[in-house]
Amino acid sequence: MATTGDDLPRRGEVWWVQVDKRRPAVVVQTDKVREPRVRSFLVVPLTSRLHLEGMPGNVRLDRRDTRLAKTSVANVYDVQKVLRADFIERLSALSGDRMGVIADGLRLVFDL
Repeated sequence: MATTGDDLPRRGEVWWVQVDKRRPAVVVQTDKVREPRVRSFLVVPLTSRLHLEGMPGNVRLDRRDTRLAKTSVANVYDVQKVLRADFIERLSALSGDRMGVIADGLRLVFDL
């Protein structure tokens, strides 16, 4: 079955992905390149290691933001490329405000 643009991950969505292991992540790649020819997406992994919130740029996300069982932290220091085939399940979409804070963290880390 051909992949359409409708079932591709969107910026700000939280997904279960398979990288080194199954983990939650938020898509940070722009939707401007969201098309079937794009085979991978950039994500920021989420972790339940709440002490990482203290790192500049990292963002604490409540359970209601992500629909995960625990509060988590978006670890902007660990941007990863995930193949489309490794996206397992869409959990939620972050609000524009929460995504804006993650974008601010990425700008800080990458000095953009």
